Amino acid sequence: MSVAKTGMNQTSIQDSNRELLLNLLRSEGECARITLAKLSGLKQATVTNIINDFIRWGIVKEVGFLTGEKGRRSIGISLNKEEYGVIGIRITRKNYSLGLFNIAGEEIFSRVSEDYTGVSAGDVFAHLLKSVDQCICDAGDRKILAIGVAIPGPYNRVTRRIELMTGASGWNQVPIEQELKNRYHLPIYLEQNANAAAVAQYWYNRDKLDNDLLVYIAAGQGIGAGIISNGELVRGSIGTAGEIGHTSIDMAGPKCICGNRGCLENYCSSIAFTKLVNERIRKQRFSADNAGDPSEGHEEITFQKAAELVRNGDEDAVDVYMKCCDRLAVGVVNIINSFNPKYLMLGDEMSHVAPELMLQRVKQQVKERTIPAICDSTNISLSVVEHDSMVNGAAIVAITDIFRHPADFFKDSTTP
Repeated sequence: MSVAKTGMNQTSIQDSNRELLLNLLRSEGECARITLAKLSGLKQATVTNIINDFIRWGIVKEVGFLTGEKGRRSIGISLNKEEYGVIGIRITRKNYSLGLFNIAGEEIFSRVSEDYTGVSAGDVFAHLLKSVDQCICDAGDRKILAIGVAIPGPYNRVTRRIELMTGASGWNQVPIEQELKNRYHLPIYLEQNANAAAVAQYWYNRDKLDNDLLVYIAAGQGIGAGIISNGELVRGSIGTAGEIGHTSIDMAGPKCICGNRGCLENYCSSIAFTKLVNERIRKQRFSADNAGDPSEGHEEITFQKAAELVRNGDEDAVDVYMKCCDRLAVGVVNIINSFNPKYLMLGDEMSHVAPELMLQRVKQQVKERTIPAICDSTNISLSVVEHDSMVNGAAIVAITDIFRHPADFFKDSTTP
């Protein structure tokens, strides 16, 4: 449809039309100008003028002739996926990931760092910068347009700092955005990790989702929710909306570093799951030996090993995992009752352990704990993003702004 609206000035109308055509090109792959006119509802002359700008800037290219209706041939166009790129970064409590993406949001390559548990936030960030340097080098002639960063919350969009990262102190003292700007002289986009993942879900499903409410729940080293309404993120006054990891499911539970008690993430995050599996193993060994310290002779297993135990059907590991899924379901129920989303997607590390098992368990608990009409109106599914939703989402957050204001990223190529 045409995006012209009452009260919009000419510049905003032009930006909206450009964004519309870029998103159509992304979803269509290759198509003709006349097809874009039909799909967008814009006049063919408007489409031609905008596409001519895009071609001159290099964001779009002609790809030869296409055969259309009644055998008519027209020149095909597509996004220029080869010339430009965006870097996506994800910072977690234990490591970081980064990847290079083209302007259609498709991954070119991605990498995961080693485990930096116990290393200071400043030192981890220094390692990250070196990895970004290498990523830019490996991009070759591809021009990097921007960098997107997905970070654990709570993230304060006013101060542009992480307020708290449970299990990894010091990140609130790292000026991530400013350091990246100073080093790379590129637009930098910081987004809370669940928000970034939610953006990725919407990016790949916007035609199916329409303007319905979508909530993505990240069950990883922390627990968070990204909320999208009418195609836009719901961030709250300072950007901390969706911090369900610090909502309480037990008012008498252990005190969290955030100040609350019984926080959800202390019961069902990948860190909590690994801890509980280790505790179960120690108890089993202590019970068998019936003597000594249960911690003696037990080498702590990693999350990857605990996940493997679940997949191999280890009775204790599966039991712990199911209990974690039950706790997560309590958070899901709270989200459903608070926001009544049409779509709710589960993702991140805990969902990768046993995806279908988690989905089935959460759905079962939601059915038992919600009003039938509300339950039936909620479509609960797993993440649709093949790779890391948050790395991908960080890049897409940046690409979204490029699509909204393409002229800002191609000033040297704009018309004289």
